[in-house]
Amino acid sequence: MVEPKDMSCYDYYKACTEEYGEYYCQQHFGKFFTNTRIISDMDALAAYFRIELGLQPGDVYSVFMPNTVQSIISFYALNKIGVIVNFIHPLLPPDVVKETVTSLHSKGIMVLDLLVKKYTDMINELNIPVLVCHSSDYAFVAQKAVVGAGEAIMKRAFPKFKQRDEYLKAVRRFRKANVKTHCDCDAPAVYLNGGGTTGKSKTIKLSSRAINEIVYRMSKLDRIHVPGKEAEIIVLPLFHCFGLSVAMHMSMCNGVRLIPMMQFDAKLFNRLMRQYNVVGFVGIPLMFKKLMEEKHFDGPWLQHFRLGFCGGDDCPQSMMDEFNTYIEKWGGVGRLRQGYGLTEVGSVCCVCTVDEFKPNSIGLPIEGVKMDIWDDDCNSMAPGEIGELVIAGPTIMQGYYTDDGHHGEGLTEKDGELWVRSGDLGYRDEDGYYFFTGRKKRVIIIAGYNVYPSDVEKKLSELSFVKEACCVKGFNNQGKPIIRLFVAYNDESDNRDAYERIMLECIEQNFSKFSLPKDIVELKKLPETPLMKVDFLKLTQDSPSDPVYQPTGDEESSILDMIT
Repeated sequence: MVEPKDMSCYDYYKACTEEYGEYYCQQHFGKFFTNTRIISDMDALAAYFRIELGLQPGDVYSVFMPNTVQSIISFYALNKIGVIVNFIHPLLPPDVVKETVTSLHSKGIMVLDLLVKKYTDMINELNIPVLVCHSSDYAFVAQKAVVGAGEAIMKRAFPKFKQRDEYLKAVRRFRKANVKTHCDCDAPAVYLNGGGTTGKSKTIKLSSRAINEIVYRMSKLDRIHVPGKEAEIIVLPLFHCFGLSVAMHMSMCNGVRLIPMMQFDAKLFNRLMRQYNVVGFVGIPLMFKKLMEEKHFDGPWLQHFRLGFCGGDDCPQSMMDEFNTYIEKWGGVGRLRQGYGLTEVGSVCCVCTVDEFKPNSIGLPIEGVKMDIWDDDCNSMAPGEIGELVIAGPTIMQGYYTDDGHHGEGLTEKDGELWVRSGDLGYRDEDGYYFFTGRKKRVIIIAGYNVYPSDVEKKLSELSFVKEACCVKGFNNQGKPIIRLFVAYNDESDNRDAYERIMLECIEQNFSKFSLPKDIVELKKLPETPLMKVDFLKLTQDSPSDPVYQPTGDEESSILDMIT
């Protein structure tokens, strides 16, 4: 793969794939699209953004979309003209979307027709241009008739927008226009929401250089054999750094035929694997587990599997071994391996490979990236000693977003080099392999999505009847991780059902659905540490076999029915 040097992500994609000539680089509803067509649409959309909307380098534009052909094209189009892309989780509540867009001073928003009805009022309040995408934009003519019937109903909501345009019309309108590429590879390219290294959600700034460096270094682990003939399914969302950098940008630059999935569906995923020569996939542990549970997973199509990475949560070695047994059975050369990373370091910084791995390890640092284990005073620790995982190198963030545009917020300087303190605990062995042992920060991962307990607790504390609240990780009867809410009330009222309803509504209005507790436990008083802080570790259920916390002494509690 081409060395990135001083390129935008748009330029890097074109430079990497120039040698391949024309090939199929994306597909939608079984319809294939060549790189020539996709690049043409990127250029037309870039012209629309620059000429029609007047966007300039350094402006911010919000992409409020699941994984689609349009959302991928929009990233490269905006990147071409130096506009910062603000990817937003497509299931966030309207008020949270509004706050995200306004706080980052976004000058437009791109939405999918499937989501438009719920967000119409909120978007009108933003008073910014809206670009509406349709599922039928890249469908076959016959499919357009079927999909279009549903879209015709949705279009009734469109006239309510004050400033609306439609994606396909915009692309066609500017097909012959051309705008110059703006390349400042060290300027922010994307804004991504992450947990920060303290567990509090923050906006992370990543440059084109950082994203390209990830791709260049990770691409050395595998190379597409026949561009356009081999496919990868992208199911991790683009607002997830692993999805943006590795699943999408690396695949595009590698000459893959990319198959975007709006949301993970194990049955559909397995069907696509059987039909379309899928050679790779990056995902979270739960996705790989669900794939193996599908009755048609096992089959000769697994011989094509060459590249699989599991991240976003700690992946059990036993599950990876089981997955790899299927691959070996059919003569596949690839193996599912675990990696480690975070948004602050451009996604992946450490990974196991087919040839270099140790059981239960998160692997070796990727080429050009430095890792270390520090104590609380930033001193390096000896092999085998547990401390904080820290990362430095060309892939790390520019810092957290600040209103004054200052770079470096959230980074630690040591010996003239900037480091990201992960907030995670681990150790390094004598051979240089790293091992993850736990999360120093309080972040709960549900289905690969970060839930920030302190944010939820702070919001609940605003309710007059809540005395104390603590969100922790638990497990349901099927052994799946859930959010469990422990709460103490300010009064002795019998109106507990109403309290629960109000709390759930409060969480639903302010956070993603993954933050909703599936179990609520009422306590007279929450347990405390010797420093009189709520002892969340005592309340946390580390594994399905651990008992749910039961109070002692004069504490009274009742485990409420699981909330569906």
